[in-house]
Amino acid sequence: MTAPLRKALRDVWQERTRTALVVLAIALGIAGLTAGLSSYAILVRELNRGYLETEPASAILRTDFVDDASLKEVRAIPEVKAAEPRRVLNGRIKAGPGQWRSLVLFVVQDFSGIRVSKLVPQAGAWPPAAGEILIERDAMQVAHAKVGDLVTVRTARGQDVSLRLSGTVKDVGQAQARMENLVYGYVTLATLSQLGETLVLDQLHLLVAQDGFNEAHVRGVAEQVKGVLEARGHLVKRLDVPAPVKHPHADLMSLLLLVMASFALFVLLLSGALVLNLMTALMASQVRQIGVMKAVGGSRAQIARIYFAQALVLGIAAIAVAVGPGLWGGRAICRAMAVFLNFDLASFAVPLWVFACIGLTGLLAPLLSAAWPVWKGTKVTVREALTDYGVSRNSFGTSASDRRLAGVGGLARPVLLALRNALRRRMRVALTMVTLALGGLFFMTALNLRASMIGTLDALFSTMKFDLSVSLSEMASAEQVERAVRATPSIARAEGWIATEGSFPAPAGGERFPVFAMPPKTQMLQLNIVSGRDFQPGDTNALIASSALAAKYRQLQAGKSVRLRMGPVVQEWQVIGIARQPFSPAVAYISRAYLDEAGGHAGMSNSLRIAVRDGDVEGARAGLDKSLEAEGLRALTSNSKADSRTSFDQHMLMIYVVLIVLSCIIGGVGGLGLMTTMSLNVLERRREMGVLRALGATPRVVWLLVVAEGTVICLASWEAAALLSWPLSRGLGRGLVLHAFRSGMDFTFEASGLAVWLLVSLLLAVLGSFVPAWNATRVTVREALAYE
Repeated sequence: MTAPLRKALRDVWQERTRTALVVLAIALGIAGLTAGLSSYAILVRELNRGYLETEPASAILRTDFVDDASLKEVRAIPEVKAAEPRRVLNGRIKAGPGQWRSLVLFVVQDFSGIRVSKLVPQAGAWPPAAGEILIERDAMQVAHAKVGDLVTVRTARGQDVSLRLSGTVKDVGQAQARMENLVYGYVTLATLSQLGETLVLDQLHLLVAQDGFNEAHVRGVAEQVKGVLEARGHLVKRLDVPAPVKHPHADLMSLLLLVMASFALFVLLLSGALVLNLMTALMASQVRQIGVMKAVGGSRAQIARIYFAQALVLGIAAIAVAVGPGLWGGRAICRAMAVFLNFDLASFAVPLWVFACIGLTGLLAPLLSAAWPVWKGTKVTVREALTDYGVSRNSFGTSASDRRLAGVGGLARPVLLALRNALRRRMRVALTMVTLALGGLFFMTALNLRASMIGTLDALFSTMKFDLSVSLSEMASAEQVERAVRATPSIARAEGWIATEGSFPAPAGGERFPVFAMPPKTQMLQLNIVSGRDFQPGDTNALIASSALAAKYRQLQAGKSVRLRMGPVVQEWQVIGIARQPFSPAVAYISRAYLDEAGGHAGMSNSLRIAVRDGDVEGARAGLDKSLEAEGLRALTSNSKADSRTSFDQHMLMIYVVLIVLSCIIGGVGGLGLMTTMSLNVLERRREMGVLRALGATPRVVWLLVVAEGTVICLASWEAAALLSWPLSRGLGRGLVLHAFRSGMDFTFEASGLAVWLLVSLLLAVLGSFVPAWNATRVTVREALAYE
């Protein structure tokens, strides 16, 4: 071992307490970066792998029915790798005497030969027999059932039928059942017959043979298949081409993971401030040693290599400490995300590029942080170094601001002394304050974002004056609906709406979106019009677009005319307004007066909005079911406002958790930085402490002085965080929500966050100053005055 390396290691050992704190701070950043990057690499790989292994449909055609001859001709097309008929029905399901749950029922022609959108058996029977139903594994929690139970299933046209829940399956392509508050069920054609539905499969799922990730090519093949079906006399109602190679929740997951990795890198950069403080103090304390090394012939580069070696040791030690916990944290994140998004992890293997990034970042961060103090410290001449007397030439009292501070009165002497001491090393204190302030900023940003989301959702749901929305299996007359409502005592009032779908005709095309026809003076929905106007009596072909729909289709602007397809008819509509509905799907609203007059649906409804008495939603739901059945009607789905709110909250939970965790990590780095700063301050003022003790200061007074100094730093950081939390919370929150949900947000400032972080800051002040203060009180007067 060379002498320079031996000196570097000896210096690290002599400053082992402060070095350990700096290593721990760097390790926090490296561990966070390791967890973020490893989980990102694993989850993106595993989510895409699991999704692609199911051979998701390249395109879906919805038609009147799929016959064997047409299916055979479609499968003969060279560009079609596989084609399978399916059917999807909406219905309801309940286990035992429990309440009805919304059901999406998938009818599969041949479970044993599925080649498109494959299902993976999980538990119980496979394939299901006649009279049995499989349920998606995540939806079991929504259904409140277990394998072997008898469940009751109700579809639009069939009777209530008891089916045996014979097993569970994994269907990666479906949105999480708990988030959507839905049950996904899977049955055979024979079971469909028992349910009283017609034995028709009306969807054709295609898997393109080549270049399946090219959306234009997939659409071309789908159009070719559409031509085959139409040539055989089938009506193709809709053609959908899902986004290729992308799980429905891939974007949200990637955003959260990238945010975590970015903030972990940011934490690592903040920990560099601790390296800067440590190396600055070390260079200042070893000025005479540097002078001696130069006097015996050491060059500036040779001396610099010694101190850069110390910084490199910090990085290597931090990497060794952090990689294991970081990988463990990455696995924990992966497991949580797998449960959250309902997919399986086949491998936790971390690619080599992740380790390369971690190693490079972990070594460069301390080296770059040490560059300035090393460059400055090694610049000193031999004469200046050997005549150094160990006191900073830029000590307190030399500047105008110091003199003004010295004139401050009216405060207790310990507070004044702590305030002045805190400003002796401005750069060191500033870096510590920045780290602590950033922890507070992100903590308050998380609380403000949560409060803003809750406030925005509160405002959205306050516009909904109904408690229950019910969709009927078919159009019903107003007289039937009114009789059913009057027969249900729990219902205060109800309105009949018409729910349909709309789309832009070719060549514009586009996905279909829900359209609701409601009375012009509805009492169930108070639209927040941000552009244009609301409905008025006499409006016919008037349309109001939600903000999400207007953002998706720029031609939807107040005052403009657009052509839309609703059902088989293409009609021109006048866009009279844009309604702001944050976090909501893209929908449109029209006056039902038009459908009453031109659509032949006068006095008819297929959707109800209901306000209940005394909050008895479940009583109204159960009572209305019986009343509708007495009228020969059937409720296909029913959702309460509380169910919808729960779904929104589940989608946003991860954002809250991520921000709180990040703020805690940054706060931890800030606490370590404070402890390092106070330790260096005490070390540099060791003689001063001895003088105070010689003049009669008790150990308790010295301890209070050090803790007061730490408290001053923490309170200053809290004040900075409080001042900046409003604009940062507003900007960061809106950016995250806009990127994740394509929606705006009403900003709300959570005042309690200020009080909570103030308490945290005071706690950090005590914890960060306690050990340095305790060490200061242990030094005797003789040792302190003899210190050099």
